[in-house]
Amino acid sequence: PAAHACQPLLSARCPATTHQANVWVAIFGFIGNYFWTHYFFNLLGAAYTLPSHRLNGIPLVMYLMTHAYFLFYHTLANLVLRRVESHLAHAPLATRRLARALAVFLLSYATAVMETLTISHFPYYTFIDRRKMYSVGSLFYAIYFFVSFPMFMRLDEQAAGRRWSLREVALDALAAGMLVTLLLDLWRITVGGIVDSPAAAAGLQWAVDVQQ
Repeated sequence: PAAHACQPLLSARCPATTHQANVWVAIFGFIGNYFWTHYFFNLLGAAYTLPSHRLNGIPLVMYLMTHAYFLFYHTLANLVLRRVESHLAHAPLATRRLARALAVFLLSYATAVMETLTISHFPYYTFIDRRKMYSVGSLFYAIYFFVSFPMFMRLDEQAAGRRWSLREVALDALAAGMLVTLLLDLWRITVGGIVDSPAAAAGLQWAVDVQQ
């Protein structure tokens, strides 16, 4: 359709629009808050203590805050990863793939550590073991971005000069959410929690009420 056309057709890239980026991040961020934050409660010993209306145990304001900083993270990561790809454009395919994987890993872990350190100053977000949260907990959080950074980049890569439809954007974000959920639960059944908590051995993390 004409609405999805991308001009000029100079390459296979077709940059995502603001609407597409916001829809993708909104879906991914909602899944993260509604489901994955409970892994933080049960496996990592984190807790929200601020008085607030909640949705599935998560303060409503966090859904809004997450959208802003996730959009910032993904936009910045996209710029860095594009720069890496541009710099290695003439390198062998294996080299480009290795460099991209390494860049995604480093960006993801750095983003997770940075947020964990900064949010530690927020008086309504607490950790049982800060040292483990900064190191191991940040690696757990980085799983979000191991998946989302490269998948978010795909919004720019539709072939034949056609933009993604919002339906395709939504489906891609849902697929990213499912993949992260599988990886987080794989962590739960293999690595387990970083704190002593009976909730760490529970089944579906978002079904365990650990916040009274």
